[in-house]
Amino acid sequence: MLFLRSRMDKKENKKETAEKLKDKITNILLDVITDIPESLYEKSDEQAAKVRKLITQASLKASAVSATLSVPAGLTGVLTSIPDIVAVWRIQAQLVADIAATYGKIGLLSREAMVWCLFRHSAASLMRDVVVRTGSRLVVQKLSLTALQKIVQKIGLKISTKFIGRAALRAIPAIGALGNGAYTYYDTTEVGKTADSYFKALSDQPTVTEAEIVEPSPTNEEK
Repeated sequence: MLFLRSRMDKKENKKETAEKLKDKITNILLDVITDIPESLYEKSDEQAAKVRKLITQASLKASAVSATLSVPAGLTGVLTSIPDIVAVWRIQAQLVADIAATYGKIGLLSREAMVWCLFRHSAASLMRDVVVRTGSRLVVQKLSLTALQKIVQKIGLKISTKFIGRAALRAIPAIGALGNGAYTYYDTTEVGKTADSYFKALSDQPTVTEAEIVEPSPTNEEK
């Protein structure tokens, strides 16, 4: 009886921790994509080489931050790593801004474009309401705040679930540090590749037309 009660208590604690983590991550993400960072870079004549350098530098920096995470054992300890997650996302957001500036398109870096660049590779199924394809190019839609919040909430749930799942690994200092550092390097590199592809395509377009403000169509989960 005591064993069953203990398991139920652990399950409830895990659920409560997951809910708190989801809420924290959602709020952080809204801040990250809303507070578009400025860039010190200007349009470059050697864009490809410059972008590769920016991606490498940002990936190494983010990886170093992630590798130094020191999360206490247990699910509650996961919440203490939030500041480090924020640092990684800020580095990635700055990378997106710097790439946009390198292509001379910093003025087109909207909150929707930021979401697309940050999470296209890790939450592709949630990005279909952010970007539409017109012919051979992708167009980032201008979303209402409510629509954007719904997407960010789903991203927050996805990220928090994965994060909780890796909690045991994070509690092992050596393995956790190496694993987190390697994953963050890959993750930041993918963010850079997405931003590079997106803003390069925009730089090749003489004009850019934004879509109307729209609400995302309901997904199968919402129907």
